[in-house]
Amino acid sequence: MSNLKNMLKWEFTLLYRYKIIHISILSVILYFLTTQAIEDMNRPIFHSLLLFFDPAIIGIMFVGALVLFEKSENVLQALIITPMKTDDYLLSKIISLTILSCISAAIFITLMNIFGGIDFNIFFLAFGIILTSILLILLGFILVSRLKSINEYLLAMALFFLVLTFPPMLHLSGLYENVIFYLWPTQAALLIFRGVFNPSILETWEIAYGIVYQIVWIGILFFLARRAFYKHIISKGG
Repeated sequence: MSNLKNMLKWEFTLLYRYKIIHISILSVILYFLTTQAIEDMNRPIFHSLLLFFDPAIIGIMFVGALVLFEKSENVLQALIITPMKTDDYLLSKIISLTILSCISAAIFITLMNIFGGIDFNIFFLAFGIILTSILLILLGFILVSRLKSINEYLLAMALFFLVLTFPPMLHLSGLYENVIFYLWPTQAALLIFRGVFNPSILETWEIAYGIVYQIVWIGILFFLARRAFYKHIISKGG
């Protein structure tokens, strides 16, 4: 537990030092201003998408930036020879970035409620932010553990993010609906976010699917992330 506490302190130090906290908070303020300035975006479907994209981007983008920094500064090499456990390292990334996602979402939803008069469901908000954040953090870690440069990571991240989000967004928008899209974990995430502003729109099976399917994928990705950490970082000395 003490190792995890120390790792969390280190993670929040990095988040502050590299202005990731500032960027995250600024981005949700810009999201809110955009919805107020563009009338067509001031709708529940866009609010749900913006809520989804924030933890998704924080997860998959910022975890990559943090790991690449640790690689370039030989921090991982130093951590490997300490009593640090793989689970502590992964959990420190998951907890710190998920907390940041929750803070950003709280700011966005508070602004929407105070200045836009929009009500929300705290149940769907909490599950949506936490599960989506963890899901994308683990995916980002699996990707970045194999790569050495920011350019490689940005390309891989963009491709994976497009594959993960484009089909569910087609389904959500009604432009093209296909039952196969329910295999995408991000389809489950987007369903939960739809319930934030309109909980009555979801059926019971959709709620169960949205939560349980993401948890199953989180379990799979956590296992894969541990293997990736050992194979591509520990066994190669960082």
